[in-house]
Amino acid sequence: MRLRPAANEPESQPNYSPAAAQRPPRVDFLHPGYPGSAVLLSLPALDDEGIDFDTALAACGVVAGNRWSDGFFSSDRNGDRKVERPDDGILREPQYFFQLPGPLDPPYPTVPRFSDWRFPHGDLPPLWQRWAANTAATRIGGEAARRCVLSNYGDGLEIAHLLPASEDDWWLSNQMQQYSPTQLFSSDPIDGPANVLTLRADLHRVFDERHFCFVPKVGERRGGDGSEADIGRDGATAEQKPPQLVLHVFNSTPSGQLPNLWHNRAVHPIPATVAVECLFARFAWTVLSPRVFDLFLPSTPVPRRLLLWSREKGEWETEEASPEMCRKMWRNSRSRSPRKRSAPRSADAAEELLAKESLSLFDSGFFGADTFENNGCYIK
Repeated sequence: MRLRPAANEPESQPNYSPAAAQRPPRVDFLHPGYPGSAVLLSLPALDDEGIDFDTALAACGVVAGNRWSDGFFSSDRNGDRKVERPDDGILREPQYFFQLPGPLDPPYPTVPRFSDWRFPHGDLPPLWQRWAANTAATRIGGEAARRCVLSNYGDGLEIAHLLPASEDDWWLSNQMQQYSPTQLFSSDPIDGPANVLTLRADLHRVFDERHFCFVPKVGERRGGDGSEADIGRDGATAEQKPPQLVLHVFNSTPSGQLPNLWHNRAVHPIPATVAVECLFARFAWTVLSPRVFDLFLPSTPVPRRLLLWSREKGEWETEEASPEMCRKMWRNSRSRSPRKRSAPRSADAAEELLAKESLSLFDSGFFGADTFENNGCYIK
């Protein structure tokens, strides 16, 4: 009988430093309308020692009220030195200003919380639209639900919501149900196949804690040996290369392993039922979380102009919030978290729970007919 040595997963990687992985360099995006360094967003420089241009533009656009079409970066406060998209798509300077057309005074308003953000129906950032169009014919059916879309594991799987079930009020008020037809066994479209992916249990937990989300990116694809594949070396421009859906880390984990193992990892094919709109809503939910949008409100010494959603009027209202009110909003947002299910106490309980969560997806074809055994649990 041949015994194998103890597993070492993940394998140690060259030049890996847990301390450095926990505290990577950051790129700051400043609001030009406030004195001093008003950091709108501070994003970890994990993309070849910088931050992906398109991801940063979409993130800043979300905070500014969906202004990725006319928003732009500059190296100066007045916006005279506009920063175009670099050839490799990476922003590497320590800081940039995120500008909108118009005067700096008064400062353009910002969205303080996800509950105040409105979904941009029919107006997703161009790269997200391209990814959806390019993959429409190649995304697959129920087979993908047997595997984790990140690790390709077939065991220890859970159903992960893109937009958490705790955001059902936002979901309804933004009419997101139009992207998620109600299934036979589901009374709530937020639980439908348009809004869920299959993840390994440990990755699901980190996903729920808003450490990462999924974004389309254009760049070089590397093989398993670290070598560069043909994409990115054929002279194609960023507008010509097909975007890939990858994992983007916004915050590291205590071990520091998340960025090193998963940042910019391509996602395995996802079911055709998953809506790009739900993927983008998850992106905005992550960006506007207190883990990512963590400086602009709690650290302000001056009032901030905010975009607050009025349910009565059905529109954004611009209000000036005192520093104390800004901090209160941020603290309140920290107290909210995705709705958690009770931790299963046994393998049988875990299988039963997963089966219950999966019922609404079975009839839709999200799972193949042979995905379940008689007891309704996953099989390989």
